Formats: sequence, structure tokens, C-alpha cells
Amino acid sequence: MTQIDYASIARCEDYSAKEFSGVVVSLHDLFRANLQQTGSPLISGRAFDQCIIEGPAVLLALSGVNFDACNLGAPGEDARCLILMPMAKQAVVGPIGVRDCLFTRCEFMGIGYTGPDAFIDQLLQVLGAPDSSTAPNA
Repeated sequence: MTQIDYASIARCEDYSAKEFSGVVVSLHDLFRANLQQTGSPLISGRAFDQCIIEGPAVLLALSGVNFDACNLGAPGEDARCLILMPMAKQAVVGPIGVRDCLFTRCEFMGIGYTGPDAFIDQLLQVLGAPDSSTAPNA
């Protein structure tokens, strides 16, 4: 995957759009605009192509979220640093919820990830992270 040049890419100017292409998207600004526009804290039905998705933020991946040829932003050797595991199984407070969104050839900067167990397991596999049973104690 070719790295996107952060210095030469335009910042998003219309957070009400359903499709974003070749822009820097602040996940927090998208959340805020979506909340004002729809009254819902859940971002849904959006498509991103060759964008830089910028934090700091934690993305709560719900059903229908797909990452295709993306750089999820794993620094260093241990990709587990990107993943936050919720302690409660039915709800989580703080992350930005995303549903039915497609990210294609995007780069993520300063984004952590959380979601249902199946999502976390799949993310660990895709990132090639060691099995969580071998994680050091905190």
C-alpha cells in the first residue's frame, strides 16, 4: 500500500457528506457533525477512499464496518497497542461508534479500536498480533 502524503492532502470541509475521497477526516469532527445533523452519536452509511482518518479517538466498530487495504496505524512491533477491550459486553462509553461504513486504502493516525469480541479477534489476526493469551500482565 502506498503511503498517503499527509502534507499534501486537503482537510475535509463537508462532514455531512456520505462519501469522502482523498481528504483528511478528523473522526472527532465527523462525530460532532453527525450528532448535530442526525441527532445520533452513531456514524453510519459512510464511505472513505484514500483518506487519512485522524484522531485522537477510539473507533467502536459495529456491524458492517470494513477496512480494505488500509493502514490501521500500528506503531512498532506490537499491534495490540491499538486495541482496547471493553469490560462490559453490552455497552461501552467513550468510543465513537461506526456502523455500515467502508474504509478503502485509508491511513489511520492516532486511532484505537474496540468492538465485539469477534471484531477484536479478527483485527488481531489481520494485524498479525500475538494471541491475547500471551499478552503481558498490566
